Amino acid sequence: MITKLFLEIKNIFAELASTLILGKNKDAAGIAMILSEKTKALAEELGK
Repeated sequence: MITKLFLEIKNIFAELASTLILGKNKDAAGIAMILSEKTKALAEELGK
């Protein structure tokens, strides 16, 4: 589960970076929210 979350977070970071490079700030905000949710889930998994 933890490995899957790391891979998802890596992909979200890549998507966020490309979105910011393209200047799509509204899209980037949504991606940042998803990233926040995934990192919270990872923290909870690591805390078990």
